Amino acid sequence: MSRIKIGIGFGGGQTGLPSPEAICAYAERAEDLGIDSIWLSDRITSRQPHLDIACVMAMFAARTTRIKMGPSVLTLPARDPILVARTYATLDYLTGGCGRVIMAVGLGNDPNDCLACGVSAGERAGRLEEGVAVLRKLWAGPQVTHHGQFYHFDDVTIEPRPAKGKLDIWIGGRTDVALRRVARYGDGWFPSFVTPEEFKAGMDRLVAYGAERGRTIDPGEAGILLLTYTSHSRERADAVAQLAGSNFPFSPEAMAARCAIGTPEECVEKVAAYVAAGCAKYVLFPIAPADELIGQIELFAKQVIPRFS
Repeated sequence: MSRIKIGIGFGGGQTGLPSPEAICAYAERAEDLGIDSIWLSDRITSRQPHLDIACVMAMFAARTTRIKMGPSVLTLPARDPILVARTYATLDYLTGGCGRVIMAVGLGNDPNDCLACGVSAGERAGRLEEGVAVLRKLWAGPQVTHHGQFYHFDDVTIEPRPAKGKLDIWIGGRTDVALRRVARYGDGWFPSFVTPEEFKAGMDRLVAYGAERGRTIDPGEAGILLLTYTSHSRERADAVAQLAGSNFPFSPEAMAARCAIGTPEECVEKVAAYVAAGCAKYVLFPIAPADELIGQIELFAKQVIPRFS
């Protein structure tokens, strides 16, 4: 088993947006607490308040020095991959070019994001795959020419490029199609809303799909996103669990199986179940009002994360 790494999430939603000062304080406190990484949920057409994640990551880059960061996950098919390559190469530069920026991409949770950007539902998968190829080319060297099904350009150079000549690209999704996608061209697998049993079964299939393509899939290069809330008050945790369940297409029981919501000890037990299933990387995504966010990550750092050090 690889060393356990636990990061946190950040994003807008029905609990409202923190102030700019509070957003900076969230990232700074996470770094002070030794949390591994911070991941930002991407939305384009959300009806809830939501910030552009590249802007927020640039602010984090200016206010932190060590914590890693990335999107969870970027809706790549809705965006021009040349502009994405430029943006994330710039973020790599602003964070010191030392591997603090990790790329995670997927189809996106809401097809309306792509539709609003002029991309039909039937093009999403093809644009995702070709978009990843474009990113890799533009980050690897200058004067890139590409003529594919969706993207066409000649002699394009991104400067500065990522210091290591690439950014790791993790692929989101939990379907069999998503797993085959990871096996073809992903550096890692990044699903959300999976149970421990579903994670283990997915990893078994991913390793097999990789072998079919002559790729050895490292089980350590996979991580999950867990919606999380911890409280010593059972009543408060139950209220948050009910709130979480009202916004996702799962039954309350199925949602509970895919989240870590409860007392600190219950959250430890949930993460431990994923550890037993072979998972080594986690994003604990707090479901909390703005004024509770820092308190949540302090509880994670003091009462959950040390149990897996």
